Amino acid sequence: MKKTGRVRVGLEIARIFGIASAIAVALYYVPDYSLYEKVVAENSALLMRLVGMNATVWMLENRFFVNEFEIQRMCTGVQVIAVFLGIIVAVPKVSLRKRIVAFTLVAVSVHFANVGRIAFEIWLLYNKVLPWSLAHYPTGLILGVFSVTFLLVAADYFIPEIGDLAFSLLDGLRR
Repeated sequence: MKKTGRVRVGLEIARIFGIASAIAVALYYVPDYSLYEKVVAENSALLMRLVGMNATVWMLENRFFVNEFEIQRMCTGVQVIAVFLGIIVAVPKVSLRKRIVAFTLVAVSVHFANVGRIAFEIWLLYNKVLPWSLAHYPTGLILGVFSVTFLLVAADYFIPEIGDLAFSLLDGLRR
């Protein structure tokens, strides 16, 4: 009996992981994000100017820059958006309205968090608080961990089934 329950839980985990992964990979690697990279660059430069920093957006061969910093796909946070969409789609028995609200909240939050992160990292560098090697990677990672935690809590608020499913799957594995 225990084995059958674990097999069922394992199959459910595989189903959710498969759906979420397929959606996330397709959304991250298939589309051309140059237009979104431009939007992120422009929004970052706008925020920088609002706080008194000089910021110019420019393009070279379909690549967008804020001052001397290239805004690439990985700078936009689209990978986080893609993973969340995969999870939101994979969770069973959730209304379309809830999925749309949760995804919209996540996408908008990730966008603004990344715009703020870009401006903050450049500010750290320009004000000689940190060298680029520390301002970019560790700071971005720390901010990313806090952002993803917030987004998990927010997504769970709008779609409680995400947390319920995660805990039921963990319980099923322990049995």
